[in-house]
Amino acid sequence: MTTMVQFQLAGAAYAIPVQAVRGVRLVDGMIALPAPDRDVAGVIPGDPPLTVISPMGSAGTHILVIEVPDKTFGLLVDRVIGLRRVANADIGIAPRGQKHPLISGMVDANGELVLIADPQALAGHL
Repeated sequence: MTTMVQFQLAGAAYAIPVQAVRGVRLVDGMIALPAPDRDVAGVIPGDPPLTVISPMGSAGTHILVIEVPDKTFGLLVDRVIGLRRVANADIGIAPRGQKHPLISGMVDANGELVLIADPQALAGHL
């Protein structure tokens, strides 16, 4: 079993392994950067400040704080749904046709398709 943080983004359900998530913040206080990279939504104050990315094009209200080796960043999402336990055997292969492989697998959760986001691939958008 794997525990995931489930969230909604651009009308779809996503999940990310809970081990990569350090917290959830509201978007309040996010500062836009002048001339940002394409996937950068802004920066949130803190020590240190965190760059927030939005590679799926969300204009969300919540930020998932994600940590991978050598990087901590924010992911802008529409809303955080909560924790979901997923049997490893239920995780299917990643969808074909991704220009950037942000999705590492998929789960059918009672008729709802949940896309599994790859935290390391997301970090590549910094």
